[in-house]
Parts: sequence; C-alpha cells; structure tokens
Amino acid sequence: MRDVNGLKSRRLFLGTVAGSLSAIAGCTSILPSSSNDSDTGGTTSNHSSNRNSTSLLYATEKTTKFGIDLQGNPVIGAADAPLDLYYWSDYQCPFCQKFEQNTFDKILNNYVKSSDVRIVVLEKPYIGQASETAAQMAKCVWRTVRNENPDAFKRWHSTMFDKQGKENSRWAQRSNLLEITDTVQGVDATAVASCMKRNKDAVRASIDDDIKASETNGIRGTPAFIIVDRKSTKAGKLVGAQPYSLFKKAFKKVDNA
Repeated sequence: MRDVNGLKSRRLFLGTVAGSLSAIAGCTSILPSSSNDSDTGGTTSNHSSNRNSTSLLYATEKTTKFGIDLQGNPVIGAADAPLDLYYWSDYQCPFCQKFEQNTFDKILNNYVKSSDVRIVVLEKPYIGQASETAAQMAKCVWRTVRNENPDAFKRWHSTMFDKQGKENSRWAQRSNLLEITDTVQGVDATAVASCMKRNKDAVRASIDDDIKASETNGIRGTPAFIIVDRKSTKAGKLVGAQPYSLFKKAFKKVDNA
C-alpha cells in the first residue's frame, strides 16, 4: 500500500451520517461463522443480467492522491470522474449482496454513466477462509480479463453475489466457485485456476493492500465505502448496505465540501 500517511486526517463527516445504521446494515469482523486520473502514479434472486449493462471497466497502475493503489483492482467509470468511490466487500457477506442487488445499479446508472463517479472495487475478506479464496479468485478473474474483456469482471462479480449461500458453507468452496465461474460469459475458469496457483504471492499482496487501506480508514466490516473528491482529497465514509438516497446525499456533501 502506498502513501497512506495522513489518511486519517483526510476523513471527513459521513461517518456520522451512516453510523447509527452500520451495525444493522453490514457484516462486521465479529460476525459469527458457521461450522463448515489526476492520480499520482443465501437466498438470491438472479439480477446479474440486469447489472451487466454498465461496465466502463479499465485497468490502471496509478495510485490515487488518497493513497489507494489501483494496480490489480478493477475501476469502473470515467478516468477523469471528479469523485472516487472505494468499495470494499466480502463475497460471503449477505449485506454486500443486499447492496449489490438494491443499490449498486442505481449508482452505476445515475453517477457512473454520467462520469460523475468512478468506482474502485476492493477486497476485504474476513468472514472465513472461503472469503479469502473468493477474494483471490476475484483478483485472478480481473487479471485474466482486464486486457481483452474487462466487462466480464462485472458479470462475474454480480454472479458471485447472486449465487451467494450461507457463510462458510459449500457454496464458497474453491471447486464450487470455479464451477460458477465457468458459467460466466467471457471468463475462463481454467485460466483463473491457473492464475491462483502461479500468481499466489502477487494476488495475496494485492489483497493485503486492500485490507491495509480499509484498516487505515477505520473500516471493520463490509460493505464499506470511502467517497473522495479527487481534486481536494476531501472524503467521507459510509458503512453497510445503505439506501441509495444516502449515497446521493454523501456524493453531494463531499462534492460541495
């Protein structure tokens, strides 16, 4: 992780906006588990077909002024969008699924398509070992599609949340995740499995960077979000599967600060 010194002082006011909701609207690190660029360098419904229309995905090796290393992370939206939305998730977290199915599309359609916001997809696996496996797979999916077919990552990402089962159950075992991956158009499950073996250290380092960035900003659970004005580095934080209306207020507040 690069340039994280001083990020605490850059955090602003949105924690108080969502603070009273975050305990009931997000997964936390104490969740019980079941037994089994002006940059510096469980029960699911199948929504994935509706969520694939907006991609604008691209790869970059830059580091943002807020200190987020973009190398290895999918970025959705215009490279010159004025606001960054850093989005941490765990593929086992049911509240992440709720955000994906209820709110994510609205942000994409109303803020990303209009080039007002770009989203950086980050990993924060902590619910169990299967969370780590899913995070590694996400990194490798991106590695295998980012040059030729970056849109495929969004299809994979959405499908994983649509197929989500109980935490630490069979759905998130490596073999089952690869079976799901094999059903996603544009993603080669064999190539992903090979990447997980060949690039294990680099993938793990990228996940560690994502986790360090979340810890620097006091994030303990998922889904979690930092909204940053890229010109001024003014920022705000939201935690939990908050409603779209709260994101609208947050974007406006950071943009006008």
